[in-house]
Amino acid sequence: MLNIPRELIWDILLRLQLKDLIRYGCVSKAWYAFIHNQDFIKPHLESSIKTNSTRTILLHTTPSYFLSLPFDNDEKLGTATVVRFSIPSKDPVRESTVTVGYANGLVCIRNCIDEDISYITLWNPSIPKLKKIPIRTHEPRAQPSPKSERLDIYGFGYDSTNDDYKLVGIIRKPADEYEVSVYSLKANSWKRIQNIPCCGFSLFAHNNHMVFSKGALSWLMWKKLHKELQYVIVTLDLTSEKYREFPIPVDRIGEIENPMLELDVLGDYLCICVNRFMDQCEAWIMKEYGVTESWSLLYSIEALYIIDMLYVEFRTYKPLVFSKNGKTVLLKMSKNFKSDSLVWYDLEKKSFKQVEISGLPGLFKPTICWGSLCLLDGDPVIV
Repeated sequence: MLNIPRELIWDILLRLQLKDLIRYGCVSKAWYAFIHNQDFIKPHLESSIKTNSTRTILLHTTPSYFLSLPFDNDEKLGTATVVRFSIPSKDPVRESTVTVGYANGLVCIRNCIDEDISYITLWNPSIPKLKKIPIRTHEPRAQPSPKSERLDIYGFGYDSTNDDYKLVGIIRKPADEYEVSVYSLKANSWKRIQNIPCCGFSLFAHNNHMVFSKGALSWLMWKKLHKELQYVIVTLDLTSEKYREFPIPVDRIGEIENPMLELDVLGDYLCICVNRFMDQCEAWIMKEYGVTESWSLLYSIEALYIIDMLYVEFRTYKPLVFSKNGKTVLLKMSKNFKSDSLVWYDLEKKSFKQVEISGLPGLFKPTICWGSLCLLDGDPVIV
């Protein structure tokens, strides 16, 4: 064993599945140290992403169940199976689980009881390991803020310059001031940074979230101009901790349109989904990050589906991932906000292909994941 060249061992181990690597870590102390080294963990993740060898769709369904849906290199989806995620709960009946974000195989989970945080956890479903993040303690509140004035949102991402995973939390204070705190996994602590430069804009009161792309977290803010709503994307660079902002592709939206806007990431692109009630569902991608002129319409799909004269179905669409050739995109299709399914949409032919999957829950929030060895030093998940 000692005579095997290190380069050959490296090449062999990079090709192995995660469950095999965990098992081979028991061969010797040298192999254990080798597999746990960041100099190996990073290239293994890069290899997984390049080959799609460990790609899955993680499905989060209420109240706190997760399922894993295999998604191989031929764009075939397997059977959805339950993934164990468990941590001692203060109140399992009232507690709700929210997926905050994803980066490099790590899923950030936030658990709440009546809008108050119970705990935040980093979870690697592939290993499975987790790490509980301490609640912000650098600036304790003198008294709880009224719920009508309080808004807590979180985002999770990776700072590649400092090789550090970071969690960002935003709290709304009176007069629409937004305090921002950053948690560093490397330092295992929180710190305050500059408040969001609002410029008259406000965060959404409901369904607001941050997305991670190109080393930055991004989110939507809005303000009312007469009878129109104007939106802007605000980003926070996780290395420099500097803000910037740029407009969305739809300039202004009339209140009467009652649109549902959602910021997301599709592949390497920022993506804006505009679901216009009883009208169209659009998706725009920013082909060059931060360049307003690079916004491009990906698709525009009719939102209404007339089954018969007595029943009209309202549909919304959320793009998840491009096919290998980029000509089709996998969508989550929601019908009347009561049932979800997955469909392939051909961008050229403008046609759908239903995906038949066993074990799929009725409603779910999907996250595209790759297998990773990140957080190997974390705590085992309780089964």
